[in-house]
Amino acid sequence: MPDRDKTLAFFGDSLTIGAGGTAPYGNMVGAALASRPVVSDGIVGQGAASIAVRQGGTPLKITVEGNKLDSIKPIKITKLSNQFLSTPSRNEEYSRKGTILGVRCTIRRIPSGADGEMYTITPDTVSTIDIPADSEFVLEDAAKLKTATQVLWYGRNNIGKPGAEEEILSSLESSIAYITAPARYVVLGVLTEADENKGSENYNQVIAINEKLAAKYGDKYVKMTPPTDAEMAAISYKPTPEDLTDLENLNFPRGMRADITSDDIHLNDKGYQIVANRVIEKLKALKY
Repeated sequence: MPDRDKTLAFFGDSLTIGAGGTAPYGNMVGAALASRPVVSDGIVGQGAASIAVRQGGTPLKITVEGNKLDSIKPIKITKLSNQFLSTPSRNEEYSRKGTILGVRCTIRRIPSGADGEMYTITPDTVSTIDIPADSEFVLEDAAKLKTATQVLWYGRNNIGKPGAEEEILSSLESSIAYITAPARYVVLGVLTEADENKGSENYNQVIAINEKLAAKYGDKYVKMTPPTDAEMAAISYKPTPEDLTDLENLNFPRGMRADITSDDIHLNDKGYQIVANRVIEKLKALKY
């Protein structure tokens, strides 16, 4: 691909950054594909709509206190179209660079005690320009990664909430439309939690959403069904009796998850290797 960006950009939530394991699963993918550059952009607990803003597919609109920048001082953001750096765990500080009306700035999400938070914007250089309400902030990283091959894992944190299917599908659609044509991307299915066995309400919701994703994205869809015997053998994994029960319930085995007594969602390195291998196989098949 001499004339194409070789970067692999992974967008999602805590699964994308490898929570429960030791590193983002994207690192495994990049290492297997001639050590291609990897960017993993995930924030714990986020739903599909917020991920789509960070990815760039959904524009971010902001309103700032006083409707203008003030030299190089941080200014409070009084309104965001999406709290794109927020997280339920509340204690992390995140920031992103970008431009508003041509001025390069940093947006920062700051925890502010008692489960609160505050967003500020700070220009890189002295600026006092007026900022009309609901002005668009263009995210720098999102713009740079438009030409990358993108791996989109949206939706785990939407499950069990109203409008989950609609939000996941529309967020993915806007994200894919944002990628530079001809767009190179794959869409990962939603992963079930450890207790979402076949027949449960959330299991049925996950399956219904994944069926729609598979139908919509065809060969660009990566399944999140439990690992097959061949997939487990490929990473020298021998399932325990408890694992076999999980597999019978159409779920990822507990031996491939983080400690299921305290974490229902995340995988461990073995589980993420299964996901990485599926992505690697798909990227090769698509000649990305």
